[in-house]
Parts: sequence; structure tokens; C-alpha cells
Amino acid sequence: MSFIVPLLAAEPELQPAAAKLAERFELPQEHCGEDFVLELTRDGLQLRWLDRPDMQPLVLDYTRGRQAWRQQLGGGRQEAVVRALGVAHGMRPRVLDATAGLGRDGLMLAHAGCEVYFLERHPAIHALLDQAVLHFQQYQSDDHWSRQRLHMLPSGSLLEHDVMPSFIQELKPDAVYLDPMFPERDKSAAVKKDMQILQQLVGPDFDADGLLPLALELATYRVVVKRPNKAPFLAGQQPQSQVASKKHRFDIYLKQAYPKIR
Repeated sequence: MSFIVPLLAAEPELQPAAAKLAERFELPQEHCGEDFVLELTRDGLQLRWLDRPDMQPLVLDYTRGRQAWRQQLGGGRQEAVVRALGVAHGMRPRVLDATAGLGRDGLMLAHAGCEVYFLERHPAIHALLDQAVLHFQQYQSDDHWSRQRLHMLPSGSLLEHDVMPSFIQELKPDAVYLDPMFPERDKSAAVKKDMQILQQLVGPDFDADGLLPLALELATYRVVVKRPNKAPFLAGQQPQSQVASKKHRFDIYLKQAYPKIR
């Protein structure tokens, strides 16, 4: 995993703001030959892959495009990830999205009624996600669901410490959601451009097996793991249940049943 990504201003006038963000996210403020850079533009942050000038920069924006359209699907209850987390019959679990990435599944869960806490360990992806969440919340009215249900945690991972940080332990989530990066085997053009950039920057999570026991320790009711359909079970542990989608499955590890909502 490559962690070194500088945060620079796309225009000289934006340099003070870029320096402030770089300091906040503890990112370098100078380019020293890295393959990727975060750039602050007048529209927000974008991630540029310098070795691939043919690729459009990765911009994370929940207010327009496909992600905004998905939010108009009646609460997202038909989404596989929403069903796997058990959003039904009045149950709206408090979810720790422990491998948040670009936050799209977490956003669907929040739209369906869950309170979602984003945890992302790659500093550059964490910065992109943080600013996308902030922009989305500021774009909405004061009483919009995103202001109550979307929360950014400091950059980090369940795997980083011998003892889990207190800010994670104190969450006491009903469920933990895991979507670790899997080694990409499909090199075709069908792979989304943003995922190509993410895979190149972050790489596969070779330590992902260690996430499952920690997630099971932390979750009160269940852990849900997103996997490619043909991928082995995380940590070789068979789930109690699954929800399938076209290209992925959601493995469900149950600790206890959700309480019945009257």
C-alpha cells in the first residue's frame, strides 16, 4: 500500500487553503516524484494519477451523477448491502464502515436509515472521503438525514494498534461492515475508472484476514463482509448467511439476532 500522496493547490490562489488541508490531514505539501497527487481545485479535492494523463482525476461528489441517482431509489432497501445489514422491520443498525474507501456503500446504508461511521486508513482516500461527506452535508438543508447519520472518524484501521483506540471501542456499533480490497484479476475495460485508480493507489489488503476477528469482537449483532462472488471467505471462516448481487456477495457473520422492534 502506497501512503505517500502530497496535497497541492491546482491554482496559486488556492495555496493557503491547500496548505491548511495538507496540515490537517498530515499530508506532504511538496511533490517529490510520487505517482499520485491530491489537488485542491475550486470544486474541491481531486486525486490525479500522474503516470496516466489519459485518466480523468478521481473526484468524489455525492451531490451529482450516479451516486446521487442511487439515493432516489426509495431509500435503497432493495440494495444488497442494505439487506445484508438487516435494515428491515424498523431496525436501523448503527454501522461502523471499517474499510470505508470511497464511502458509497456506507452512503447507501445511511440513506436507508442507518447511522454510519466511516473509518479509512489510507490518508489520501480518507481526505477525499472527508471532504466529500462535508460537501454533501453542506449542500443539504440543516435537517437533512446526512447531517445526523454520516460521521467521519480519524484516519485509521482496526489493525493499526495492539489495543483498539478508545474512539472505536466507544462506538459500540450494532454491525461492522468490511469491504477489503481484493487482488484484481479482471484487467478489462469493464473495471470502473475510479476503481482502477483506487486499486493502483491502495493495492490489495493482504492483511484483510485480520479484520474479521476484530470486527466480530467489536460488533454487537453482526459483521457483513463484501467479497467478489468467486473469492474465498475472509480468514477462511464460513458465514452463517449471505446476500448475493450480480458481481459480489455479502457474507453475514451473526453474533446474535437484532432485537425485535415493536
